[in-house]
Amino acid sequence: MKIEKVAGFNNIYQAACFPDEFSALMGKNKGEERRYIRWLYTWLKVLDEQGTDALNLQQFEHLQGTDNPHLYAIRHPHSQINERYIYVYADNEAVILLTAFKEKDSSDYDSAILRAQSIYNKLEEENDDH
Repeated sequence: MKIEKVAGFNNIYQAACFPDEFSALMGKNKGEERRYIRWLYTWLKVLDEQGTDALNLQQFEHLQGTDNPHLYAIRHPHSQINERYIYVYADNEAVILLTAFKEKDSSDYDSAILRAQSIYNKLEEENDDH
């Protein structure tokens, strides 16, 4: 799985599957998609500028109780669709977006964490091969 730099940012990257997952959250509503991408980009700018210091803000959380101590989430606390974005920090504090999902109940978070872990493992395996 490839990692792509997100245009307009210095330290933000995404797994190749991330854009499709984000679009799937919105369905066919392009107006909603534009609104939520603006919200996401606002917080990606904070991550881009502050790195791990952004974890002091309520929109960011370290995911506890996972097999991977490096997973974090961006959350939109007042969102109608209650979307979440799971990411990791790379060695140089670059952020890699792994997956996007709607949290309707705790099982959604559990499934997304497993998916993010799988994506992360694939990225690590490819990195080890190079």
